[in-house]
Amino acid sequence: ATNSKISPERVAAIPSILNLIRNTVWTMTNLVREGSLPSWMLIEMQNPMNYSRVNRQQLSLLLSCPERLADNSAGSTVSSWYDIAAETCWLLFFLTSGDDAIVQFLCSTESTGGKEIISSIVTRLAISADATIQRFDNTASTFGAARESAAYKASLSCIPCCRLLRNIAIASSGKFVPSILCAETNTRPNDNPLSCSVEHSLAKLLPLGFSGAGNEPSTIASEAASTAGACLFDAGLSLPHPSTNASRTLLPALVQAMVHPLSKFDFRREVTWAIWNAVNVPEDLFRNEDGTWRQDVNRGDVLMIQKDLLVELLKANPNETIRVLTASLSSVDSDAAQASLLLINAILRKLGSDAKISGQIGRLTILFEEAGLVEALNIIC
Repeated sequence: ATNSKISPERVAAIPSILNLIRNTVWTMTNLVREGSLPSWMLIEMQNPMNYSRVNRQQLSLLLSCPERLADNSAGSTVSSWYDIAAETCWLLFFLTSGDDAIVQFLCSTESTGGKEIISSIVTRLAISADATIQRFDNTASTFGAARESAAYKASLSCIPCCRLLRNIAIASSGKFVPSILCAETNTRPNDNPLSCSVEHSLAKLLPLGFSGAGNEPSTIASEAASTAGACLFDAGLSLPHPSTNASRTLLPALVQAMVHPLSKFDFRREVTWAIWNAVNVPEDLFRNEDGTWRQDVNRGDVLMIQKDLLVELLKANPNETIRVLTASLSSVDSDAAQASLLLINAILRKLGSDAKISGQIGRLTILFEEAGLVEALNIIC
């Protein structure tokens, strides 16, 4: 249908074609997920005019059709397009899982097609995040009656969008993170572009993890936290570096999620790792691909920004933050304990002897000792 000379608006009026598109995308997703169909057999990576495979423009169209057709179609038709958009997100998620070559092709900003794909995904996340918040704000009776509505269907893209953006963010050593964080969204004229950015969409989803609304919202929040961590892995470079800028929005939201008493264990673990990604400064940030030191990065500036991020981690509620981190060390889940241990080590090494920090927050060594750090470390040893 994307190859047809019929306009999408006319296609939208033919329910049988919509069902065909939806079922086709769903079938392709299953084939890719089960390993029955290699990615290169599905995506046209050479000749965009070869209509025997799917190209970037067609994928972008499938991702953005709900908004293009929302003002021209009946509610049931728009709902079907949201189904197609969600299935396309799942298809792209499975295509990009562990395949940097596919990510490179789909998202390369050297071509217009790559920019369109990233922009369409970021827009899809923004719209699905708003729909998800609205969905879980409704009462149970309203929610039950609206399962086939366009608003409900719009929320179904949330998890695959988060996973897809995470795949793109970690591919090629984070090469596409700036493109994700700086993407222009395909919003309507009255939308605020800032509110549609990736960091704002993810920050909106994090409170679902402590909403007490059940397992599904907590799972969505966990996906958002994990994606946030992938986008913040190189936060610490001097502004206007995109990840450092995004940390201003995401870090307070992540800290709130970590210390909230209603946060579930799995969600808190993902949040703690995301915070570690934000405040950690990997050695690779200072080196080029050939291992030589980068001339455009001032090590002193980066370490100063890292200290600022650690202060941001503690300043809102230092006692509760320290208590939660220390309590996590006693977890039987080694993954959760390791994330907390890394954060505690960074805090004490970078801030423990800083007199200015002690004046603002208190003596960190005393606060950790009162929280039971020594006993927790003895148990680990």
